[in-house]
Amino acid sequence: MSNNSLGSAARQSVRILLWQLAGVVAMAAIGGAVFGARAGWSVLAGGGIGLLWTAYMAFTLFRHSLNHGAQLGAASFVMAWLVKLVVTFGLLVIAFRSTAMAPLGLIAGLFGALIAYWVCLAFGLSQNKSATGK
Repeated sequence: MSNNSLGSAARQSVRILLWQLAGVVAMAAIGGAVFGARAGWSVLAGGGIGLLWTAYMAFTLFRHSLNHGAQLGAASFVMAWLVKLVVTFGLLVIAFRSTAMAPLGLIAGLFGALIAYWVCLAFGLSQNKSATGK
């Protein structure tokens, strides 16, 4: 295994993304079954917006891991955060203006993606566990 800590962080981000995706899909299925298809699709859209955060971070970490973080700095971190923020708010504005989306479903999906992220970190679900347990 490589000593590249950015590559390890990128792999951890991908594992978090997969857990988030599973959580959002489960929430959308439950929301769709209980409140109707419109609510289910809205939860899926809101969760998808939340998943973009993790996907963007995984991509950024992977990109920087290729050169072992040679170009990684505070300005790069701030710019990535600003891009993520602008894209998220832009997509939320578009989704809220759509009549096809239920606003509470969008919020529930976004909130569910964030909760899945923190649960994954809090309980170590994103950690790489070896077969020996070390």
